[in-house]
Amino acid sequence: MGKGERDLGDLRVLLFGVPAMTDRGWLGYCTVVLFPLEEGWALFDTGHQSDRHILFSALQASDIRPDDIRHVVLSHLHFDHSLNLPLFPNAEVYISQAELDYARQVSTGKVRDFSIPDFWSALLDKRSVHIVDDDLRISPTKRLKVLPGHTPGSMAMFCEKPGAAVCGDVIKNAWEAVTGKAGQAAAGEAAAASSIRFVMAGAGTVIPGHDSPFCKKPEGIEYLFPSRWEIKATLYPDIPERTVLNLERRAGVAHDRTSVEE
Repeated sequence: MGKGERDLGDLRVLLFGVPAMTDRGWLGYCTVVLFPLEEGWALFDTGHQSDRHILFSALQASDIRPDDIRHVVLSHLHFDHSLNLPLFPNAEVYISQAELDYARQVSTGKVRDFSIPDFWSALLDKRSVHIVDDDLRISPTKRLKVLPGHTPGSMAMFCEKPGAAVCGDVIKNAWEAVTGKAGQAAAGEAAAASSIRFVMAGAGTVIPGHDSPFCKKPEGIEYLFPSRWEIKATLYPDIPERTVLNLERRAGVAHDRTSVEE
């Protein structure tokens, strides 16, 4: 895999997360990261089925086939992070015990979480599953850490080179990093805040679950890559698939407006 414009060390961001929702719920487009392990290629999260074709194209652009993916780290079992797992039949899965326990509580009706797929257990059938209890080193430079908050079993991956944390929804977006508060915290707000502090203390670069990679600076958030999201709508009698929203962000520091005098 040659050096690309979305690379941080040996991490390649295949899909940028989208920090947006609608009045019908979350858009649910998460960050997907490709990286090498000794036994083969690995992914951190998979996205969900509506962006499967885009993920497939991103892998092709890196000269990688779905069958080449040998490992998948699932940060948690929400649909937007897990539903593309069937695309990778040869992949072993890393997931936390706490997340499996939580999903079983959802399945029995003890806990309500509409983002856990009803068929989550089928995604893991006939696979080699590596259970993470707390902290697991998966390579000399990478370790997984269970950090409850968004869900009780949410995980992040800490990478010594380039000093980055791939967060899943432990940190969904830059606002959570800045405020220290999670937008959703099934494990409780205190647990989520503690997990956010842990990530921010241990990583210079944050790769969040639903935003672009960034570093926190005194003057604000420095985004490391440009990003763009477009929404199209087909509203009769307007033209089909007209762009109704186009959000573009350049790389560089996005100043914290709350600290700037008007």
